[in-house]
Amino acid sequence: MELKITDDQKYYNQCLEIRKEVFVEEQNVPLEMEVDEFEKEAVNILLTLDERPIGTVRYRDVGEGLIKVERMAVRKIARGLHLGQTLMNFVHIHAEENGYTRAKLGAQVHAIKFYEKLGYHVASDEFDDAGIPHKYMEKEL
Repeated sequence: MELKITDDQKYYNQCLEIRKEVFVEEQNVPLEMEVDEFEKEAVNILLTLDERPIGTVRYRDVGEGLIKVERMAVRKIARGLHLGQTLMNFVHIHAEENGYTRAKLGAQVHAIKFYEKLGYHVASDEFDDAGIPHKYMEKEL
């Protein structure tokens, strides 16, 4: 298994392929909502297993030591292997090493327990994002 920051177009494109497979094809998120204006400013992370792109996540600076974690996705064939936890732990370490102190994210309601195990707590009422119920969650790094 390898985790890498996607500062290369090839790896970024692999992140996009995973996101399109998970969010656009599986969850019916419109492509124009999935690829957004924050693509270039976000830190994109790719997880590969035997050199095969399997998972991705990104985070971006939203000010005052806070990052917003977004687009966490693991391909269906690799779910249940705790790779999402590996991706999130990498984000937390990388962000903390770069001076960030807090993280927030918009969690799909079905994934709240996953994020709670990582130390996040619910910080908002439920809201709709691309037709999927979400809640904001936060944690100290």
